[in-house]
Amino acid sequence: MGESVNSRNIRIKESAVGSAIVSGDGNTIYVIQQTTEQKREKPVSKGTADIGPNPYKGLAAFKESDAVRYFGREVQIERLWQRFQALYEQSEVPRVLPILGPSGCGKSSLARAGFIPEMARKPLPGKEHMRVAVMVPGARPLESLAGVLAKAVTGDPFPAEKTEEFERVLKKPNDVGGSEGLRRIVNLIPDIRNTPLVILVDQFEEVYSLCENPEHRQAFINNLLHAASEPTGEVSIVVTLRSDFWNETQRYEQLNQAIGSDYSVNVPAMTGTELRCAIEEPAKQAGHPLDEATIDLLLKDTEGREGALPLLQFSLTRIWDGLSDGKTPITTYRAMNGVGGALAGKAQETYDRLSTSEKNIARRVFVGLVQLGEGTRDTRRRVRVESLIANNDTPEMIQQVIQQFSSSGSRLITLSSADKHEMTEVTHEALFEHWQLLHDWLDNSREDIRFHRRLENVAQYWDENGRAEGLLWRSPDLDLLYSYQSRAAQDMTGIETAFWQA
Repeated sequence: MGESVNSRNIRIKESAVGSAIVSGDGNTIYVIQQTTEQKREKPVSKGTADIGPNPYKGLAAFKESDAVRYFGREVQIERLWQRFQALYEQSEVPRVLPILGPSGCGKSSLARAGFIPEMARKPLPGKEHMRVAVMVPGARPLESLAGVLAKAVTGDPFPAEKTEEFERVLKKPNDVGGSEGLRRIVNLIPDIRNTPLVILVDQFEEVYSLCENPEHRQAFINNLLHAASEPTGEVSIVVTLRSDFWNETQRYEQLNQAIGSDYSVNVPAMTGTELRCAIEEPAKQAGHPLDEATIDLLLKDTEGREGALPLLQFSLTRIWDGLSDGKTPITTYRAMNGVGGALAGKAQETYDRLSTSEKNIARRVFVGLVQLGEGTRDTRRRVRVESLIANNDTPEMIQQVIQQFSSSGSRLITLSSADKHEMTEVTHEALFEHWQLLHDWLDNSREDIRFHRRLENVAQYWDENGRAEGLLWRSPDLDLLYSYQSRAAQDMTGIETAFWQA
């Protein structure tokens, strides 16, 4: 379990377009990333001891660059690699490797910091060089897929025109109504026969929770399955999917069969031994091992609890920060009231430091980053920062509040860039359950939130189509809008207000 870093013999560097190049012994995996997480300057430590960078990830998922500090999942990494090898070598299609599990079980980290680097350490026979395109579907899965493919083809970090072109190709059906745009685009990638493509669709459940266009959802799924069914083996698909969304796949027979195949990997909860490895090895590797008493308390708080991994990593991050301030691990642990209290405590602590106007913005931002569940749990929602700017806000005001929650000391919100737009999302859905204030915001205004999302979509469509009069609401929708505006005008954006006024 606790293998040394030497046995993790890979090299990772960043490419010119912000993606990763993972090299093993004579083999290379080129990782094309859909979005690039924004880099921030490392804060000057105010602590009493310089103990080096924090080896824990907080709420953020592990990525390829974190492979050398990703511990505890060695058995599952090997299992994934074996399944992928068998899938690639068999004659059945489509080549789809599903990674299933509940929220917070570490699916994304296993895929990115475990499976992808393992392909560099142990290449498939005859496939010493491969490409991995990493994407999340979002509200516009075809656009997301087109964007990462455009990067793969052009090497341009912001290929806007090529993305638009590829999206049109992905949407266009063939003569019999099928979707083969992905296959056609992949054929354009240089040396694709010798360097095949693996498309990792992380958080696949977003095609159901965020995408509201059933035709686009169908085209996205069809494109993936068609390309993965080609006998040439140029495209393979890996998906991570929350297990509570498995029923949604029953609408698409071929996808449902792939999800339920023998190649699927259900990610189990980490055993006590694996958790101990994940807790102690990063600190040991960094030269500051944690004491056994603290490790035992963390294990007691975490073992057997669903979705506890991000909470554990967040607690470990705070314990490490405490070390740099001269505090013992056990002192920090007790001050944050254990694993469950660490996350909620940090969120509330950050919120309490804000001014009254900033608190109002924070409420709008966090509510705007939640996709309300319909018979399922609430999920996070990735949006453009500009879409969170209400009438009385300025971009600077929004940025200032988001920065409070996205700084290296908080990491409750993640910022990234995609197609020249600044994107933001809640780092992990564990925040929804453990921060009581956010829980109250959501429960007290669910109907208003649902109406606002509807207004947001309609107003955006109206604006994108020349603000045509025929797209304006009439009664009874207009009556509902008047009522909503009277109590929530401060939450409406400029476009939404223009729609109401028109």
